[in-house]
Amino acid sequence: MQDYKAITKKFFAAYDKHNVDAMLSFCADGAQGRYLPYGKKSVMPLRGGLEQIWRGLLQAVPDFGVEIDEMIQAEGNIVVVQALLGGAMPADVPGLVTKGKSDRIAHAYIIRYNTEGKITRLDCYWDNTAINAIKASVL
Repeated sequence: MQDYKAITKKFFAAYDKHNVDAMLSFCADGAQGRYLPYGKKSVMPLRGGLEQIWRGLLQAVPDFGVEIDEMIQAEGNIVVVQALLGGAMPADVPGLVTKGKSDRIAHAYIIRYNTEGKITRLDCYWDNTAINAIKASVL
């Protein structure tokens, strides 16, 4: 039996170290992902899809970091993670973030694994109100 929580910790440690190639090494061929704030039909491949988002984000936020707040082993091969992700913000958003201050936004992940311990599906939810306010203040 795989230790899915241990694998999940390694996946997020690679994210925290900005190592997208290592993140992808934890993913099965054909793995799919969805960032729900992009829409309920936003399912895309991890390789070539979410991978590009990860790479762009890590370039845009050089001090990006990940803190796991809670990890729950759900049924069988499913792990649920609450994490804080972010870095130095590009602009002030009153009540949310301060320009230049490193701040993190809460995210929730549902990660499914195959029996070999590789991610087959990654769904992520976050506080899109905070993200939209940051984007609007930069424009």
